[in-house]
Amino acid sequence: MKNGEENTLQLSIVSTIYNDEQVIPHLVDALVCKTAQLNVTYEVILVNDGSHDKSNAEIKRACDKYPQVKGLSLARNYGQQIAVSAGMRFASGNYVLIIDGDLENPVDAIPELYAKIKEGYDIVYAVSKKRQTISKRITSELFWFAICRLLHINIVKNQLLLRIMSRALVDNYNTYNEISRSVAGITHDLGLKSTKIEVNPKNRTSGKSNYNFWQRLNIFIDIALNLSLKPLNFVMFLGFFTFLFSICFSLYYLYIYFKIGTIPGYTSTILSIFLFGSIIVFTLGIMARYLSLIYLEVRNRPLFFVKEKYNL
Repeated sequence: MKNGEENTLQLSIVSTIYNDEQVIPHLVDALVCKTAQLNVTYEVILVNDGSHDKSNAEIKRACDKYPQVKGLSLARNYGQQIAVSAGMRFASGNYVLIIDGDLENPVDAIPELYAKIKEGYDIVYAVSKKRQTISKRITSELFWFAICRLLHINIVKNQLLLRIMSRALVDNYNTYNEISRSVAGITHDLGLKSTKIEVNPKNRTSGKSNYNFWQRLNIFIDIALNLSLKPLNFVMFLGFFTFLFSICFSLYYLYIYFKIGTIPGYTSTILSIFLFGSIIVFTLGIMARYLSLIYLEVRNRPLFFVKEKYNL
């Protein structure tokens, strides 16, 4: 959209798809039905993140059925965070809403989100009232405890991917070109006027979640390293206190040597190797992750490649 040109498209909805061929028809029908109630001009952009099933065919079918539904097929699987960013770069509405493609984010919350952002906010987050399973509740609490309490990152707690943003925020978001990214991290970094609403996540209608523990852990690491230098500070203090501990340890065994005349060798040696070896590996791991982020960015590669587009 050119500067000074009024945009007649009021709402863009971006949803990422990965191996969800069975969900797509239900997702599209739900989005079209719920958004039509708002009496606004809108578009639905489905981003196929390199699915291996028939998701792309289902997206094309949905685009043929509804002219306001548009499809974007990426060249390979880039991950949800980049797939969302791809959809946002093609979104042209005055407001842009992003939602998971697995129907776990409640479609029913769209009218409330739209009404809330019309009050003058730049972003409205949807936060979860509760998680469906015990394992999700435990991992979610650990995730937000580490982010908010340990790293002191003042981010919206329990936020879902579901959120709605103003055109100004989306335009600023699209200037972020880093490969290692998270939607939560970038929207937090922008720091524009925000609020939140509470929603109840839904259960999947079919299939299983594409996110496992290790993928969630990887997102946590990306958020932590991109928004805070505290991990490096932690490594520095860990090294300092380990140095103090080693001095005390050495003085103790010197005392044993001169007073008793014998030094227990095997146990102390093994414990020392395990202690200092694990600290060294842990420290190098954190530093290597920071260096890998730098390496990814200095190559300055494109964020994504588009294979096919429908109605765009």
